[in-house]
Amino acid sequence: MHNGDCFNLAMRKSSRLITQFYQERLSKTGLKVGQFSILRAVKFCKETSNKELQSILVLDQTTLSRNLKPLIRDGYLKLSAHSEDGRQKIISLSPAGLALYQETLPIWKAAQDELQQKIGTTETDNILALTDIFVKALGN
Repeated sequence: MHNGDCFNLAMRKSSRLITQFYQERLSKTGLKVGQFSILRAVKFCKETSNKELQSILVLDQTTLSRNLKPLIRDGYLKLSAHSEDGRQKIISLSPAGLALYQETLPIWKAAQDELQQKIGTTETDNILALTDIFVKALGN
């Protein structure tokens, strides 16, 4: 590492480039990358809460809310009252949300494959390993 290098700057630059790459590919679906990430997380969780999504996606409440609102408004996510705490809402995919997820998944997978081809399998594995390292070192 060079003395003047900054982890934060390097990671933010990489993150923006990767986000732009995925956004270009997902644009035909009308979804933003963050919205697809939410649909994907909800699909795997089946039912979840805001707090759980924040933890899974490592997002602050404002960013999560900004991405949830259009998905709820457009009927892709449904909210229901939590059985134990009526103030807390449970988030799940609606049938339209599941259909949008399934329509977008092949586009996302093609983007994954394209990115892996561009940077190589070793570097892809390194990125995933680096993410695990940061989660262990900095995660809550």
